[in-house]
Amino acid sequence: MRITELLDINSIDLNPQVSNKEEAINHLVDLLDQSGKLNDKEIYKESVLNREAQSTTGIGDGVAIPHGQSEGVKTAGLSAMVVKEGLDFKSLDGQPTYLFFMIGAPKDSGGAHLQALAQLSTLLMEEDFRNALINASSKEEFLQLIDAKENKKEEVKEIVHPAVLAVTACPTGIAHTFMAAKALEQAGEKLNISIKVETNGQEGVKNQLTQDDIDHCTCIIVAADKKVEMQRFEAKKVIQVPVRDGISKAEELVQKANNGDGEIYHHDTKKEKQNIIRLFYKHLMNGISHALPFLVASGVLYGILYLVKDQVLSNQSLTLINYVQQLITIMIIPIVSAYIADSIADRPAMVSGFAGGLIVCQGISMSSISANSTSLLAGIVAGFLAGFVSLILKKLFSYLPQCLKGIEASLFHPVLSTVIVLFVMIYLNGYLYIAHSYILQYVSLVESQMSTKILFGFVLGMMMAIDNGGPINKTAYVFGIGMLISYDYYPMAAVMAGGMIPPFVIALTATLSKNRFSNRKDALMNYINGISFISEGAIPFIQQESTVILPACCLAAGLAGALSMYFECSITSPHGGLFLIWMVNNPLYYLALIVLSTVVGTLLLFIFTKLKNNVK
Repeated sequence: MRITELLDINSIDLNPQVSNKEEAINHLVDLLDQSGKLNDKEIYKESVLNREAQSTTGIGDGVAIPHGQSEGVKTAGLSAMVVKEGLDFKSLDGQPTYLFFMIGAPKDSGGAHLQALAQLSTLLMEEDFRNALINASSKEEFLQLIDAKENKKEEVKEIVHPAVLAVTACPTGIAHTFMAAKALEQAGEKLNISIKVETNGQEGVKNQLTQDDIDHCTCIIVAADKKVEMQRFEAKKVIQVPVRDGISKAEELVQKANNGDGEIYHHDTKKEKQNIIRLFYKHLMNGISHALPFLVASGVLYGILYLVKDQVLSNQSLTLINYVQQLITIMIIPIVSAYIADSIADRPAMVSGFAGGLIVCQGISMSSISANSTSLLAGIVAGFLAGFVSLILKKLFSYLPQCLKGIEASLFHPVLSTVIVLFVMIYLNGYLYIAHSYILQYVSLVESQMSTKILFGFVLGMMMAIDNGGPINKTAYVFGIGMLISYDYYPMAAVMAGGMIPPFVIALTATLSKNRFSNRKDALMNYINGISFISEGAIPFIQQESTVILPACCLAAGLAGALSMYFECSITSPHGGLFLIWMVNNPLYYLALIVLSTVVGTLLLFIFTKLKNNVK
C-alpha cells in the first residue's frame, strides 16, 4: 500500500498552531478524524498515548511518527503536519521536530501500521526529501512530493539488471568495506543509476553478484585493498581502485562506470598492469587480513592465561587453553604466507606459501645461523616467494602436453613449488632472522631511552591518523602486529590508542557543537567507532574540512601514542579497542591518556577552525 493512498489532502496541515507535544498529538488526531478515518477519536488517541508512553516516536532528524492501532480507527490512514519553527517532541536525538506523520490502523488490521511505519521511515531517510516536504508551499505540493518519491522507489525495485556493479573489501573487513558500499549506493541513488554492491567483510561475502548480474552490467567497480574473486569479471569493463576511493570518490566512480569508462579485464594479464606498490600492498593486506582472526584469538587467550598464570600448570582446563593458544599462534605466520601467495598466483600457490610459513615459524635453517624466533618479515618473504615461484611454474607448465594437463594443478604444481620454496626458505631463514634481530634490537634501543620511546609512540600514533585505514595507517598497524608476534606488546598499544582518537575527536566535537557537522547523528556514532578501534568512521568528516580536522586528529593521535609508550601500556591483541581494556597493562593510565588526547584534539579542532575563519 502506498503512502499517498493513506494520506488524504484534508488530513494535512502545513501551518498548525501547536506549541508542545500534547497539542501536536491532539491536532494530528483531529486531522485524521477530519478525513473520516476514525469512528472514535478518543479511543484512538488513547492507543497513541499508550504507544508514546513506551518510548518516543520522535525518530530523530526532525521527524516524528506517532501511531496507534485500535477499535477507534475505521480504515487505515495518515495525517501529516509541518511545524516550520520546530517543536520539542522529546525525540531520540534531542533535536526539534519539524515533520509529523500520524498512522492510524484498525484493531484487526494485523501489521498494517507497521508496514506504513516502515515505508515512511524509508522514504524519510534522505535529508533533501525531508527539507522539500518541510518547505512545501501547499498541500497539493506536499502530496506530489511523496507521490514522486514513491514512484522513484518503485522504478528502482523493478530494475532486474543493475547498470553498475561494485565490490568493496578492506583488510579488516569492518569499516571501510561497508562505508564504501553505502557511499556507492547513495551515489547511485543520487545520480539515478542502478547499482548493486557486494561486500567482502568479516562475515564473508554479502549481497553476492550473480553471473546474470555480471553478464548484463555496463561496468564493475572493485574498491578493494585485498584479494577478491576476479575471474568472474573476465572480458568485462572493470574499474579497480583502493577501498578509500569508494568512500571519497563514490559519485565519480559510479558516473565513470555508468559511462563504461573501465578497462576490459583479462585475468591472466591484469596484474602486470597495476602499480607495483599498490600490488605489493594488496598482496600483503590479503595475508594480514586472513591472519587477523588468529592474532585476535591468540592475543585474547594469552590475556586470559596471563591473568591466571599461577594456575595454568595445576588446572587441566587452563593447560588445554594454553596448548590451543600456542597452536593458534604457530598458525599465524603460515596463514600470512599462504594468503599472500594466494593473492599473487591463486590457489595453487597456497600449499607452498603455507609450507614456507611453517619453515619460518619452526625456525628451520640450513645455514650456521640459528633462526630461533618467529619473524613476520620472513613470513612475508615466504609468501611472496611462493607466489612468484607459482607464477613462473604456471608459465612453464603451459608448454606441457595436453595429456598431462589434468594432473598439473593437483600434482606437479603443488609438489614442485613446495619443494622449491622449502629449500629456498631453509637457506634464507637464518639471514632473514638476522634482519629481524636488527629490527628488534633497534626497537629495543629506542624503547630503552624515554625521549626516543615517546617520539616513537608519537610517530606510530600519528601514522594511524594520517589516512585512517590507508597505506600509512596500515604500515603502522602491520608494524605493531610484527612486534606482537615478536612478543613486544608496547607498540601495538600505541598504535591502537592512535587509531581510536580520530573518531573520538569527531564525536566529542559533535557533542559540544551541535551545528559543527550537518550529519550530527553519524558524527555521534563515532563514540562506538572509537571504542571499537575503527578509525575509518572519522573519514567522511575529515574529508569535509581536512585542512582543519586532519591536523587536530593527527596531533592528538600522536599524543595518545606518545603517552601510551610513556606509561608503558601494552596489549597482546591487535584489535578490540576499549572492549579489551582488561587486557591492557596499566589500564587506568590507558583510559586517561585516551580521554586527555581526545579533549586536546577537540580543542585543537576548535582553535584551528577559529584561526581559519579569522584568516578568511
